[in-house]
Amino acid sequence: MEFYTTEQISKHIIRINPFWKDACMYYIKGSERGLLVDTGYGFGDLKSFVDKLADGQSYDVVISHGHLDHANGAGQWEKVYMSHKDIDLYHENSEYENIVQFLKNYVSDIESYPKELFQAPHDDEFIDLVDGKDFDLGDVSVKTIEAPGHTQGMMVFLIPEERIILFGDACGVFTLFVRPEATSLEEFLSTLSVLKSYENQYDRILRQHGTCESPKELLDEDIEIVHSILNGSDDHIPFEFNGIPCFVARAIDPNKNGRVDGKEGNILYIPEKIRKANR
Repeated sequence: MEFYTTEQISKHIIRINPFWKDACMYYIKGSERGLLVDTGYGFGDLKSFVDKLADGQSYDVVISHGHLDHANGAGQWEKVYMSHKDIDLYHENSEYENIVQFLKNYVSDIESYPKELFQAPHDDEFIDLVDGKDFDLGDVSVKTIEAPGHTQGMMVFLIPEERIILFGDACGVFTLFVRPEATSLEEFLSTLSVLKSYENQYDRILRQHGTCESPKELLDEDIEIVHSILNGSDDHIPFEFNGIPCFVARAIDPNKNGRVDGKEGNILYIPEKIRKANR
């Protein structure tokens, strides 16, 4: 069984889709080097798949943030970049039992697969991925943008030559502020302002869940939503995410799993994540 397939997104960007259709990855192929963005759940031999995709090309590996559906395949590589702000988060979620529990949402018989298909945690030192890091791949480049919110070490990737930005989980259709590692929404506004400052450098937004792409209006929609949560004018509809009671900021159509008004941006949150603590 082939666990991964590819999809050409642009001249340089290839989307890597796992067979369970959640948490895609991206390979950015330049004329001289490549860049792998995220390593998924750590299920199957992703490295061999990427090596074939690179076709002899040297490439770097970067992790957008420390959640297990994005970082748990890192153990297949010795040299991996990830913000040190998410190191503890990564190690909290990198064990076999955690991966299986999450993958059950997509692969009901995941426990029937040999345990050897699940990768061991990354046991080398991660290289700290910092704001403003530029990866020169030859005829295309990738710039890292620190985007705390969904996690403390969340990173966004700008590919200026393609006029594409990879938001990943940083800003999306269900941006999550329900777990301890998230910042407050009040602090998240600063991140959204930073992303706004780059909007004249991109035309397309790529993500890593669902449709994996959103219109450029997504950023403004999430900015408007955060303001409405802070002033108490959001829809504030009770919701449950992976057993966590929370609220969704904009009403959704359960049949379409999207906003009833047809827009895309939305935020799931708990009251404790609205404002920064200890003000």
